[in-house]
Amino acid sequence: MEDVLEGVAFNSLRRASLRGLHTAKVFHRLVSLEEAYEILSEYVKLKPVEVEEVDLVNASGRVLAEDVVALYDYPPFDRSEVDGYAVLSSDTAEADEERPIALKVVGSVGIGEVPKFSIGSGECAEVSTGSMVPRGADAVVPVEYTKRVGGVVYIYRPVAPGDNVAQAGSDVLAGDVLLTKGTVLGPVELALLASSGIARVKVYRRVRVGVVSVGDELVEPGKGLELGRVFDVNSYYLYSSIRELGAEPVLYGIVGDDEVSLERVLRKALEECDIVITSGGTSAGIGDVTYRVVERLSGGTLLFHGLRVRPGKPTFAAIAGGKLVVGLPGFPLSQMMIFNVLVKPILAKLSGYGEPRATVRATLAERVLGYPGLTRLVPVVLRGGSGSYVAYPLSYRSGSTSVLQIADGFVMVKDSTPFLEEGAEVEVHRLHSKRLADLVAMGSHDYLLSEVLRELSRSFTVKYVPVGSLAGLEAVAKGLADVGGVHLLDVESGEYNVPVLRRLGYEGRVALIIGYIREVGLVVARGNPKGISSIRDLLREDVVFVNRTRYSGIRVLVDAYLEKLARELGMSFEELTSRIRGYYTEARTHSGVALSILSGRADVGVALRYVAVKYGLDFIPLAYERFDIAVNVQSLRRREVELLVKYLRSDNFKELIERYPGYRVDKRTGELVVL
Repeated sequence: MEDVLEGVAFNSLRRASLRGLHTAKVFHRLVSLEEAYEILSEYVKLKPVEVEEVDLVNASGRVLAEDVVALYDYPPFDRSEVDGYAVLSSDTAEADEERPIALKVVGSVGIGEVPKFSIGSGECAEVSTGSMVPRGADAVVPVEYTKRVGGVVYIYRPVAPGDNVAQAGSDVLAGDVLLTKGTVLGPVELALLASSGIARVKVYRRVRVGVVSVGDELVEPGKGLELGRVFDVNSYYLYSSIRELGAEPVLYGIVGDDEVSLERVLRKALEECDIVITSGGTSAGIGDVTYRVVERLSGGTLLFHGLRVRPGKPTFAAIAGGKLVVGLPGFPLSQMMIFNVLVKPILAKLSGYGEPRATVRATLAERVLGYPGLTRLVPVVLRGGSGSYVAYPLSYRSGSTSVLQIADGFVMVKDSTPFLEEGAEVEVHRLHSKRLADLVAMGSHDYLLSEVLRELSRSFTVKYVPVGSLAGLEAVAKGLADVGGVHLLDVESGEYNVPVLRRLGYEGRVALIIGYIREVGLVVARGNPKGISSIRDLLREDVVFVNRTRYSGIRVLVDAYLEKLARELGMSFEELTSRIRGYYTEARTHSGVALSILSGRADVGVALRYVAVKYGLDFIPLAYERFDIAVNVQSLRRREVELLVKYLRSDNFKELIERYPGYRVDKRTGELVVL
């Protein structure tokens, strides 16, 4: 700890000499997550900020600042639980269907009335559900076991003492502790407080958290997006996450990489809030300004700049104006993970929640590598339930937003761990509180399948993870996914999917639902300015190609064409691909291919006719392929899979596919093939 604090002092001394210089800053010393939390704990009192009193209407989601004691008994009187007759239970002991007991009705008690009579032997009183039971009565006979004739009631079933009577104080006694300090007040807790006559409670004041997004490249959602710019994602993730913690987020919008403007916004945020969180502008590059501005603020002291974590390395924390400022990375996935592992625990304590513990134990589905000297945070999809989970690691980039929707949590690979082996037991930090999906689909990316799954998601929850055909098949075979789209060409037979599944040894583990036909071809800019007509044109010096990811069905098809071309030209496959500009540039989806062409990064790629039509590009046909759906055999009897098969066989599906250019049904669509 001492060397960290010495580093802080050193940075403070040299701040004056560097002020105003726009030089890139080097991370002097990276700290671990544990060290970062210790440093923050030393500078920030990790306890609730203040206490305030609120009425019950405004208490939902708040945290109690003290124990609450019941003011009244509940129920406050002996109360009937049914409509019927209040009796002395001993009078009914001999009652049965053949020989009912006759009792005299001496009165009735409505809800909210106080009876002015008592019940003696041989007597009863009519009562309603919720009304007070008269003195002397110790039970209530339900009305359906009685028959009234004038002033006499016949009882056809005996009751025991206390039957159908809620005795005074049986739920809560005056003076009992109703709720303890630290309780989060929800509907049940508020009802309990109201039942004891409590109208106001003392709670911790909501922590006000300022949120500032930094970067010239950011654009507010809803505005036009120019090339080179991106929408502001982080403000909205942080706003929602902060609210979930019971704190009060305050958005200060987007601030460009301008130190004067940023300083003005940060000063305002520090005046109005308890904590300020920024995203973006935290790296050590010349254009990243946030930490420099924070150091210039009143009492600005940089606590650390740089975490021994990936993603999330550029994170910093500082004290300015006596308040905490945390600078998160700009990339969405990076800021989300660091918020959860570092900022969330701090906000939880300041809000009175204590230490959040949103983790589950899981078995790792495949090997995960670590980073030397850095803790690696790996997003995962969770499968299973009832305490038994499997974590499937996701490939990602720290700027990814799609993985935010897919991932259920993340796994930490500590800096001292070179790798985590497949089958290892790991702790998964949940990224949200949503329940796991009913159906998990992992496989090839397809627009029509996405639409089908969206239709089915009206009946159950679906998680669709596009990982490519081969990776999807492996996930389905292992049971990590229920289904997955596949379109894998077997070059020898010219058939799709079935021969490949057999060659990979998936019989008995994977079945196939026959899908539909898709047209695949070369996609080029409108007007085909380069005059591209065939695969052979990829060898031209003036043509830049964009490929698909390894393990995708399109990549298998492309390589089959290129291997054939290599044989025709009398060269090796490796020599041929080395002459193709962009062969190793990979797009994850068909849309990625189209966008590369639209932006001018590439001249040609292989994708669906549907994509060419969607993006206004030209299309040169290559082949028709069959897109099937692989199913784990253990999932065949699941209701969700049965509904998927039923939908593919329906007229609704036939109508849907008509809206997708380049798609058509197969004569076997919806047929189940068990290998």
